[in-house]
Amino acid sequence: MSSPDPYRPPQAAVADPGPRRGSPVKGMVFGVLVDLGGSLLASFALFFAWAIWLGASGLDAEAIAQTMAEPDPLSGFSLAGYTVGSAFSWLGGYVCARVARETELRCAAVVAAISCSAGLLLAGDLPLALNFALVLFTIGAVMLGGWTGARQNARQP
Repeated sequence: MSSPDPYRPPQAAVADPGPRRGSPVKGMVFGVLVDLGGSLLASFALFFAWAIWLGASGLDAEAIAQTMAEPDPLSGFSLAGYTVGSAFSWLGGYVCARVARETELRCAAVVAAISCSAGLLLAGDLPLALNFALVLFTIGAVMLGGWTGARQNARQP
């Protein structure tokens, strides 16, 4: 009867952990928060910069208020706002996919639908063609972000 060697390490089953599970609901919530929250904060910053620029250009307070109350939807600041909003839409789709880690594009589609609905509610009196273009850009940006996140998930399980 031989006793086990006291200098031998104990035997244990060792394996890599399985891939992390995600949470589609958390992914959608975080995606919407990043998209809408980031777009809202960026629009405040752009609006503030625009007010400073208008004030520095020599307009009085009444003219600044009038210009900001009725902005041109195709002005440089509006186009910058659309661009920054699209960037946050892409980031929202990416965050959604990375957190969801399963059914990424379906979750990104839900984020896109919520973002488009919020955008249409907040659009005010923009022309119909511009609203349609912005909805298409939002859907495209969110879905591209979701696709990018899904590819990243596939590379890093």
